[in-house]
Amino acid sequence: MASIIYATKCPCCGRSAIEDYYYKTSEQYTFCMRCGFYYTKTIEKYTQGTIEYKEEKSEGHGIFILVNKDGRREKVAFDCSLTNVQLEELKVKLMDNNVNQEKSYLVTYENGVFTILFGNPPDNFHLSFEKYREKMFLKFGVPEYDFMVPIEE
Repeated sequence: MASIIYATKCPCCGRSAIEDYYYKTSEQYTFCMRCGFYYTKTIEKYTQGTIEYKEEKSEGHGIFILVNKDGRREKVAFDCSLTNVQLEELKVKLMDNNVNQEKSYLVTYENGVFTILFGNPPDNFHLSFEKYREKMFLKFGVPEYDFMVPIEE
């Protein structure tokens, strides 16, 4: 095992994000399905026992989830504010006959405020990290540290 995947508090919006930490290499991937924040720390260069990491970070500006009727999904995290042209393009995609509009949604995140532009995000979307953690504790009846799920490679 070299990877641990767990819920963590999003540093951008304070809601639940997913973190994938590779403890053998100290690589890290964090992604928030609420505001679109992401952070990656990956090995860029490894020479003679020295590791150089590359870090990337994007403050969240929202998320677009498009679910097709056949179950395929498209997820787009916004790393900047949407322009009117981009917004119109996304609306056209949402109106396609193959889209499951009940499960698709478009949410922006600007200045600490979520704005739902289309659809209905799932119930957990609206929970703070603390409320999400409490809900999972009640659902599974285990201490929060047991939510850390090791993934075998």
